[in-house]
Amino acid sequence: MDHTRKLFELSIALLGEKNLYVLLEKIVTVARDFTGADAGSLYLKNNDKDRLEFKIVQTGSLNIYIGAHDSETDWRPVQLHLADGSENFRNVSAVAAITGEMILIDDCYNISNYDFSGTREFDARNHYRTQSMIVIPLKDFDGEVIGVLQLINKIDPKTRKLSIFGEFDRESSVALASQATVAIINTKLFQELERFLEKFIQSIGEVFDEKSPYTGNHLKKVGHLVKLILEAINEENILFRGVYYTKDKMDLMEIASLLHDIGKIAVPDHIIDKATKLQLLFDKIELIAERFEIIKRDLKIELLEHKISRDFYEFELSRLESDLHFLREINSGEDFMTPAKIERVLNISKIKYKLNSVEVSLLREDDIKNLSIVRGTLTEEERTIIMNHATMTTKILKNIPFPKKFVEAKRIASNHHEKLNGKGYPQGLSDSKLNLDDRILAIADVFEALSSADRPYRKPKKLSEIFKILSFMVKDGELDGDIIQFIYKSKIYLKYAEQEMLPEQIDEPKLFF
Repeated sequence: MDHTRKLFELSIALLGEKNLYVLLEKIVTVARDFTGADAGSLYLKNNDKDRLEFKIVQTGSLNIYIGAHDSETDWRPVQLHLADGSENFRNVSAVAAITGEMILIDDCYNISNYDFSGTREFDARNHYRTQSMIVIPLKDFDGEVIGVLQLINKIDPKTRKLSIFGEFDRESSVALASQATVAIINTKLFQELERFLEKFIQSIGEVFDEKSPYTGNHLKKVGHLVKLILEAINEENILFRGVYYTKDKMDLMEIASLLHDIGKIAVPDHIIDKATKLQLLFDKIELIAERFEIIKRDLKIELLEHKISRDFYEFELSRLESDLHFLREINSGEDFMTPAKIERVLNISKIKYKLNSVEVSLLREDDIKNLSIVRGTLTEEERTIIMNHATMTTKILKNIPFPKKFVEAKRIASNHHEKLNGKGYPQGLSDSKLNLDDRILAIADVFEALSSADRPYRKPKKLSEIFKILSFMVKDGELDGDIIQFIYKSKIYLKYAEQEMLPEQIDEPKLFF
C-alpha cells in the first residue's frame, strides 16, 4: 500500500512539473525513495540519438546532488557506438539503451559483462563502494528508448545495510519508468511548443524587417519599453501594490508586444511606408516637378518668339518656383494644412500646360486629394486600411493554439489601439474593459511611434514634445495617466531614451496634467 501510494504521488508530482531539470531531479529522487537506492543517475539521449547525456546524478550518503535547477553536468556522455562503429556493449547504460531491456546486477565488482572501470575510479576517489545496480530504459509510446534511469546500492530499510534489488524492485521500476517517461515526453512537448512559438514570433519579426525595417524595429523597441515598465512595477510597492509580473507574465507581455502589429502584413507596402503625401511606388512630386519644367520650357519659347515680355517671363518663372517649393514643403506631411494652404493647392491645380497638343491641368485630381491631406501623409481611405491592421491582428492570432499561459497575449496584442474613452479601434472598448496589460502596451506603442528616428513620414520628437502629446492624450481620456505619471516619475523614459533614442532627442520633459 505504501508503494502504491507513492506511485500515485509520483504521478501527480511528475505530471504537474513543466521545468525539465526539476522534473528529472524529482524522478531520480522518488525512484531512489521508491526502491531504497542510495544513489541514482538519469541520462537522456541527445538529439542525434548517438549518445546518452548525464542530466541528474545523486548519491545520498556522499551528499552529491548534481544537475538540478537547470544546471548542466560536466560528466562525459555515454557513447552508444564505439570508435569502429559497433554498438557499445561495454557500458551497462548503453546496453540498456540499445537493447531496451532492464538490467539487474547484484555486485558490479563481481561481473565481467560490463566495463566498470569508471565506477571503480569514482569509488576510489570518494571512498565509496558501488555494489547493487538496476538499470531501467525509459521508453516512449513507440517503444523507442529516450533515456536511462540507473539506481545504485539498495539499502535495507531495517538493517540500513547494502542489499540487492529484488523482483519487486524490477516490477515496480517498470511502473515507475512508465510514469517518468510520460512526464518527460509531456514536458519536452510543452517545451517544443514554447520553442515553436518563440521561433514563430522571431520569424514574424524577420518578415516585418524585410517588408518594412522600421516596423520590425518598432516591435522590438515596444517590447523593450514594456519590459522596462514591468520591471519597474515589480520594484514599486505604492501605485501598483500587489501587482507582480512573474517570468511567465513577462514572457506573455513580450509576445504581445512582438505580435501587436502582425496585422500590418496585410497592409500594402506603399501605404505602410508612405513617407510623403504623393508617395506611391515613387514620389509623384518629381513627376509634378517635370510638369513645371515643361511649363517653364513653353514660357521660354514664348519669350524667344517675342510673344511675352521678359518681365512677364521672369514674374511667371518666380511664381512657378514658389509654387513648386510650396508643393514640396506640404508634400512632407509635417505641417498642418490650413484652409489657406488648401486653397493655394486648388489655385495651382488650375495652371494648364500642353501635353501632346492637349491642354491638361498641372495637378491631377488624385494629386489634389493627396496634397490636401490635413495632417500626415495618409488619405482617409489609406488611414482606414492602416487601422484595419488591428482587426487583422485579431483574425491572425485567433486560431493560433497558444499555450494556456500565453493565450492572453492574443487579447493584449489586439487591444493596443483601444482607448479609455471608448474611441479607439477596432472594438471601441472603454475603461472598464481594458486592464493594466492592455494600457501598458497601448502607451508603449504610442511612445515608441513618437520617439522613433527611423519613420519615413515623421521626424523624431524630443522627450519634451512626447510628454506634451501624451499629456494631451490623457486629458482627452485616451491613455492611462497613472501609468504615464509612473513612467515619468520613475524615469523609465530616460533609461529607454538612452538606449533607443538619438542624443539630440533627450531633453527635460514635463507633464501637463
